[in-house]
Amino acid sequence: MPATTYHGPINPHPGNGEASIIIFGYVPSLGLAIAGIVLWALVIAAQTWFTIVQKGYRTFHLLLLIGSLMELGGYASRAYAHFHPFLISTFISQYFLIVVAPVLFSAATYLSLTYVINAFPGSDSLLVVSRKVVLGFFVTVDVVCTVIQVLGSALIGTSESAAAQGNSSAVTPTQANDILLAGLAVQTFSFLCFLTVLSVASYRANNSKFTLTSGSLAERKRLRLFLWVIVFAADLILLRTTYRLAETAQGFFGTAATSEVLYGCLESLPIILALMTWSFLPPSKLAKPRREEKQEVQTGSTEEKKRGGRFERGESSAV
Repeated sequence: MPATTYHGPINPHPGNGEASIIIFGYVPSLGLAIAGIVLWALVIAAQTWFTIVQKGYRTFHLLLLIGSLMELGGYASRAYAHFHPFLISTFISQYFLIVVAPVLFSAATYLSLTYVINAFPGSDSLLVVSRKVVLGFFVTVDVVCTVIQVLGSALIGTSESAAAQGNSSAVTPTQANDILLAGLAVQTFSFLCFLTVLSVASYRANNSKFTLTSGSLAERKRLRLFLWVIVFAADLILLRTTYRLAETAQGFFGTAATSEVLYGCLESLPIILALMTWSFLPPSKLAKPRREEKQEVQTGSTEEKKRGGRFERGESSAV
């Protein structure tokens, strides 16, 4: 990791639990923190509602809900840090929560692609690998990344806390940062692989030769929209993950880490836009479960039989 130097304010007389420097590298903006709290509260309200009423998509919305609660906690910590910028615990809490939360959003994104296959019979031909491989492989990698990032974030917190107080720790901040960097690197590579699978599926769905089992044009349009929503949300998550990767690679007091403008544009904005997208266009609006489609088909068949029966009785009466 490149060497970096702290250029921020100095705390000449650190109090209990305080550092002599601001580990953020700047005093966190109260405006950005409040905006984050308000926006994430809205997302939490939406995802709570969807988790309750959307039975077929509860796992998806529960992942988004838990991640959103973590984001809310992170921005609440940043708001508190605005008034107590030297306090070590506020940095540790917001860093851990905001860094780890998007891992849950990634898992939900992987899951959303399986909803496409379940909702649109015949769409499994769009994937270059089976849906079991998509869900199994990428979720497994996501779990591994979660463990690595949780470990790295926790070690960063403890090592930075020890360093700020002049104490030694088993792992240095640089070593802890490298652990987090490894987790972010694996997650970024995995997500790029997923986006490749997703892009191929989207390309095939737009091919004129592709048809769904039902042959419905309306269903095909819904399928394309569903895929585009996943692509849009996934690209936003990738943008944020790439920023975090660059920030971690530079080090705590590098340009990426000490610019709150970059933080707001490349961390806060992409993730909240991705979650707002899923709040306005949840999977339930983009696809129907097969069970409902079968019920519609059965209803249509029953009506046809009734009409046929009336027609036959009419013919018999006429004779």
